[in-house]
Amino acid sequence: MSEKGVMFETQQTIGFIHLNNPKRANALSKFLVKDLARIVKELKHNEKLTAVIFTGGDSKAFCAGADLKERQTMNEDEIVEYVRLLRNTFDEIAALPMPTIAAIKGLALGGGCELALACDFRVMEEDALIGLTEVSWGIIPGAGGTQRIQCLVGIGMAKKLILTAEKLTGKKAYDIGLVEEICQKGQAEKKALQLAEQMAENSMHSIRLAKQAIDYLNRVQLKQGFEEEWNCYQQTIQHSDRLEGLAAFQEKRKPNFLNHLKI
Repeated sequence: MSEKGVMFETQQTIGFIHLNNPKRANALSKFLVKDLARIVKELKHNEKLTAVIFTGGDSKAFCAGADLKERQTMNEDEIVEYVRLLRNTFDEIAALPMPTIAAIKGLALGGGCELALACDFRVMEEDALIGLTEVSWGIIPGAGGTQRIQCLVGIGMAKKLILTAEKLTGKKAYDIGLVEEICQKGQAEKKALQLAEQMAENSMHSIRLAKQAIDYLNRVQLKQGFEEEWNCYQQTIQHSDRLEGLAAFQEKRKPNFLNHLKI
């Protein structure tokens, strides 16, 4: 597909990754994820950038999560391949040597929230909504969300947010430590840029080393957690609840889960 899923630009030493699927509220369609993976791999070895900001580009949303319409056309093997690429891409974002900032507007749900969690910082507009809403569609967060959110809000709050599929406003997300900065509507990119410029005044050599040191303990502890998350996610693929979730999305209704345990 010739359509670009991601637009990349630089302003002096700061990089901007603009998600580019505005007709689908920046849903994580395959073409977008593949483009994002390519850009992130290139950034890994960029020694000139002092920070990278992830934005929703021309869309009203940061990222609405999985493209459920596209997901309906995928068989089980294709879903596994797609989610594996998504997981690997978010892992590479988390491992980038320079600081990363998610500038959140509109919606950051499901995979969109997981993308924000893979960044070092989250700047969110007050009226935006963020949440890991996967269980409401018969699946679970499968790109690191079950693990990374615990590092920010603690295990109890992480369970509450994931198991209720709650959507939080910017203020609520800030109050519980899910995001580091909040701002007025239309100001997320500006606020993120201010944070990036503040960091750029310091030694970039020191900042990259400090990020590496800070991330070390979590990186070691999270490895096994990511593996268990992947094992659990794969068990949702063949379950009837996932199919019911997709059907409910297509028919624009609330899912009717049977709620009998079938593992």
